[in-house]
Amino acid sequence: MADYRIVCTEQEPFNQPTTHAHIVAVGTGDDPNKADKRWTLDEVLAAMDRGNRFYTVSPSTKKTALVEKYTCQLCWRTFIRSTPDAVHDNNLDSLRRCNFTS
Repeated sequence: MADYRIVCTEQEPFNQPTTHAHIVAVGTGDDPNKADKRWTLDEVLAAMDRGNRFYTVSPSTKKTALVEKYTCQLCWRTFIRSTPDAVHDNNLDSLRRCNFTS
């Protein structure tokens, strides 16, 4: 089992409503400005099933938030989200967007 820090996300909009988006991939690594590895959503879910943990870190407070699975009530697919806490900048939706280029 291993722990992986998520430092960025890729999100795609769902067809309805237009503001509804899901995380479809993440980047992990120790440097919040550069991901070492890109994971698809399915790779993250499979890794979690094997007992691996994913988490985020707040840049302002250094507080961590674990990542959990959830089922979207609109599309009935399993996605990931950060566990709720009072720290906004450790939420998956608050992380920078990944930019994986060759």
